[in-house]
Amino acid sequence: MKCRLVLVASTMLFFTSLPLFAMGPSAAPPDDAFWVSHWSNPRVILFGPEEQAFYENVHEVTFAHDRFDHALDEATLNADVQWLKDHPDARFRVEGYASKTGSEEYNLNLSGQRAWWVSQLLIRKGIAADRILLVVPWGKLYPACTEETEECHAKNRVVRFSYYPNLNGQ
Repeated sequence: MKCRLVLVASTMLFFTSLPLFAMGPSAAPPDDAFWVSHWSNPRVILFGPEEQAFYENVHEVTFAHDRFDHALDEATLNADVQWLKDHPDARFRVEGYASKTGSEEYNLNLSGQRAWWVSQLLIRKGIAADRILLVVPWGKLYPACTEETEECHAKNRVVRFSYYPNLNGQ
């Protein structure tokens, strides 16, 4: 199995394509039904009002099939940028996803390109690079929908932002 090393914005390293990320203790694939339920429910807020505001105002970025360099909804992406500019202390991860069509390797690569493109766009539009703590490609893991329809596949072609608390006041 190949192991791919991804360099992320704040000099952190993240390993992808490792089986431990995709398998549970019994080496069984993750339960897709759990993730469909997870994405359809409101986020559990652990770190207070700043996290709540982040998830209420920063929305996922959607992409067309096989595309990584153009968001389908530029207005939402621009609104995300503006909210992040207005809240300069918010730190976050950028997480890319892909639909189930295509191979695992292809989707991991595509989701990484989507996440990287979004992170670079944020930086070009004035978001400090050190606020982006991690850029993560998840490929087709953790789906929002598992049906074999175009509408379902579209729900999985996204980049999501995950709040990261500023625990040290830095």
